[in-house]
Amino acid sequence: MNIHRAYALLGQRFRSRRMELFKRSFAMSAQTGIVDLGGAAETWGHCNGNARVTIVNVDPKCMQGDHLCVVADALSCPFPDRSFDIVFSNSLIEHLSTEQRQRAFADEVRRLARSGFFVQTPNKWFPIEPHYLAPFVQFVPERIRPTIVRWMTPWGWLTKPPRQRCVKVCQEIRLLDAQKMQQLFPDAEIVRERFLGITKSVIAIWRSDAPPQAK
Repeated sequence: MNIHRAYALLGQRFRSRRMELFKRSFAMSAQTGIVDLGGAAETWGHCNGNARVTIVNVDPKCMQGDHLCVVADALSCPFPDRSFDIVFSNSLIEHLSTEQRQRAFADEVRRLARSGFFVQTPNKWFPIEPHYLAPFVQFVPERIRPTIVRWMTPWGWLTKPPRQRCVKVCQEIRLLDAQKMQQLFPDAEIVRERFLGITKSVIAIWRSDAPPQAK
């Protein structure tokens, strides 16, 4: 089985529920401008709406469908301040390998958002590491993690990556938890997406008309 198909099958239910939450969180119309940072066209198949969606991604292969697509870095988008009503991002921020890059991304989200944002990331403390589909890989020491990822995870078995790629992927991923997301997005409501009572993902949601979060 292709690893991307495995991700799609396992995550379909969660993505559908997440997009339902997204639609409930904001008042959207055909005039609503949304930018999806690091997104792909298939994400919006779960959102049956008429909002105008712009997809930003460094990978041109993600640029399909009827949406406006821009090949650009999500940390420095080629748009003026407050260009979009809503900024959306799904499972991107954990791929920014340092705290400095994650903070730069959070700043870019706030710069672009006029009315709200919706930023999701897998929870660091969920037992199954979602990128490798294996338990507790995120807690393995960094020096042996590439070996574990290659030979002891479904991602490694299905993808069969060379060691250099395993090292690169392990260096790239920096998972966050609810506390870190609150630090990066202090004005946002932090919503926990749960599976069997355990927080699977963390979502920072901000609306311009929402009251400030308690400190």
